[in-house]
Amino acid sequence: MFEANFLVNLILWLFVIQVATIMHELGYALPILALTQENVRVTLGRGSTKGGITIRRLHVSFKGFAPTVGIVNVEGDASLSKTLSLLLFLGGPLLSFMIGTAAFLFRSYVDAGWLYSILSVTTLYNWYLFVVTATPIVYPKWWIGYGGSPSDGYRIVRLITGKKSSIQR
Repeated sequence: MFEANFLVNLILWLFVIQVATIMHELGYALPILALTQENVRVTLGRGSTKGGITIRRLHVSFKGFAPTVGIVNVEGDASLSKTLSLLLFLGGPLLSFMIGTAAFLFRSYVDAGWLYSILSVTTLYNWYLFVVTATPIVYPKWWIGYGGSPSDGYRIVRLITGKKSSIQR
């Protein structure tokens, strides 16, 4: 019985983490898609490209399984204004915070069970995503997929203070 519960919980966590990562990355893409005519590419996972989908100006590429790794690129992003850049950097963390908060609030209306577990994991992981991306840091080298890259919080601080960042994502 223990092994079955462990396996179910592991699959649940991996599913929630992957969906949360997709939503987080879409949080970056949505303001750019709504306010510009630029194409946006979301890349999920690591390794070689396994496939993808295109929905108008949004291109989503799937690479090897790495549920916590996602990158957004804006074609012609050099032309983004300071305001659009700020919206881009805020988009992912804010959407993660909103999803985590919504799951937390909805959880109070659900009795214990599988839905309660899903909402709990959704709350925890989305709030975690918010904290680690909104905190202004440069990720340590061991941080898989992002080692040496600046967080969104770091980019926002640099953007607001007018300092150029020598670290590019």
